[in-house]
Amino acid sequence: MTTHLETRLVPNTLRVLVIDDHRSFGEALSIALDIEPGIESLGQCISVQAGLELVMDERPNVVIIDWQMDGIDGIEGIRRIRVADRNVKLIMITGHADPALRRMALTAGAAAVLPKDTTLSEIATFVRAVAAGKVFDEPDEAIEDRPAASTVRLSPREVEVLWLLSKGKDTPTIAATLFLSVHTVRSYTRDLLQKLGAHSQLEAIAIARRTGLIPLND
Repeated sequence: MTTHLETRLVPNTLRVLVIDDHRSFGEALSIALDIEPGIESLGQCISVQAGLELVMDERPNVVIIDWQMDGIDGIEGIRRIRVADRNVKLIMITGHADPALRRMALTAGAAAVLPKDTTLSEIATFVRAVAAGKVFDEPDEAIEDRPAASTVRLSPREVEVLWLLSKGKDTPTIAATLFLSVHTVRSYTRDLLQKLGAHSQLEAIAIARRTGLIPLND
């Protein structure tokens, strides 16, 4: 992991951290951003935990985070980073063109979701835009923009609960993750089963994947 502590002394410079366990991609992106005018790279972290520590130490303006990583995935990473620093802006970058994943990332707190084949100059443009406060699709709007195959209307919070259920999380863990009571999570789960016409959590997850409410590949 490479850091640039001297960027604290440079005014009007956007400080960016890359979290990606694909070393070659993350390093290339980090180096490319570092030579962009007005952008300084804090380097690359290969795990969410390492990224969290650097976020708390260095307070970057923007974090670019991959979705699929060993251990904590990018969506959970977005949530944890948002708790650690409410001011940081987040961009998820992924090789999966999945509308459900996009909705999940936006709901978790990402300001933009980009495919990994986005050009470096375009990524730099997005970095500047989200740092200035731009959000590319509001979470509520993104949740409503689901595939036509699904007529189910879920709130952003219901989608978060459904996503965590699909990750195998139990009710107390979901409650702790989302800062909700166990009773509230159980209520959301009952509502999800009813809305999806499912008789079990496993059936609800299968229906949600089939209709595009949550990503197929998690």
